[in-house]
Amino acid sequence: MKIKLERLIMRNDIIFKRSVQFRDQNKNSWTVDFEVYKEESTRINRETLQKFKQSFSVSVCGAGGMSAGQCYDHINPRTEGQKKLLEFWNKYHLGGMSGGTVRQDEYLNGEQYVNDYNYFVELFKTYNEHYREQFDDISFQILVKNFNISDAAIIQVRNVLYEKMRNNPIQYILGLSNKCFHTSSDYNVKCFFLAIKGLYVDNGYKYGNGWLYSPLPDNIEGIINNICDLVEEEETALTEELEAVFDMGKEGFIATKEIIQQVMDLRECDEDEAKRFVALGVHLGCTFGDLNDTFEECSYGEQLYCANGIDYYIGTEDELTNIANDIVHNGDEYAYLWRESVAAQRTTDSLSDWLDSIISEDGWCSVLNSWDGRYEEYKIAGEYICVCRS
Repeated sequence: MKIKLERLIMRNDIIFKRSVQFRDQNKNSWTVDFEVYKEESTRINRETLQKFKQSFSVSVCGAGGMSAGQCYDHINPRTEGQKKLLEFWNKYHLGGMSGGTVRQDEYLNGEQYVNDYNYFVELFKTYNEHYREQFDDISFQILVKNFNISDAAIIQVRNVLYEKMRNNPIQYILGLSNKCFHTSSDYNVKCFFLAIKGLYVDNGYKYGNGWLYSPLPDNIEGIINNICDLVEEEETALTEELEAVFDMGKEGFIATKEIIQQVMDLRECDEDEAKRFVALGVHLGCTFGDLNDTFEECSYGEQLYCANGIDYYIGTEDELTNIANDIVHNGDEYAYLWRESVAAQRTTDSLSDWLDSIISEDGWCSVLNSWDGRYEEYKIAGEYICVCRS
């Protein structure tokens, strides 16, 4: 995988950038971008709750599969370097901005919170609708006893119940049916369980009452470089474990009939699949071994293939045009869009003419590629094969 490194000052105050690509434990491919930019600000420390000055900030974002942006919870780390990358991302993105103190977040991000939530559900799920609609002193004492709530914490619990749950946590969390109405990710539920632990108000700070930050280390660029270097080294080592055979990303690579036959023999596949395999390999710049590790035909669409956790349409222009035509003419979405256009007086075309114009004017890729609307075409053993994201 390739790494791009830049150090520059731009009009948008970005002073450092770096990107790294890797595949996680699920063999999904990810690109993670780091940016350090100037930002003079006064912040409140998440640990000490004291004010401090910060002259720069850090942004981390990723893209992979159908996820982009703050998608770190979708990445299943494969190596120590990837784990360090995710730790950095979670700790320092936007200065580690959080609505909670260190103690509050440690509880909410730990196993104890999950266990407490599940225990609450188990404790009260047998209540029928009548008992769920009321939360009396007996229910409150059951809560206090089973969660060993301290006298000091009881005050916090009562305040949260009054302010956020209409004095009934059972109905708020469980609802009136057997399906949980509010999960552990709900803000008010978090406040409730923090209160049970006496943490809803931590050293005078009420959870979610503002933004708190972690001070950024002065050598932030070096830390990013070290993490990316480690991830790159690990990725290179993992890739080298796979037999390259040939490199489709090498300058001057030509997809000859001999190459296609070699793929057919190695993958035990037919010529059509071999050509589409090579087309994607050229598109991604992979070795045979790297792509062969994850390439497969998808069972949920024609001319649809998956590699590194990402779906691609791969085929001749005629094949992909036919698929796009079928989607446009036989799906409900485009008929609905035509009715909207007629109602808004944006078209006077008949439904049939309007549907025909989508492919003729915008092209098949506008229908198939919901990612960026683009495609590339490659000459593979004398035949042109198109590749685009799904």
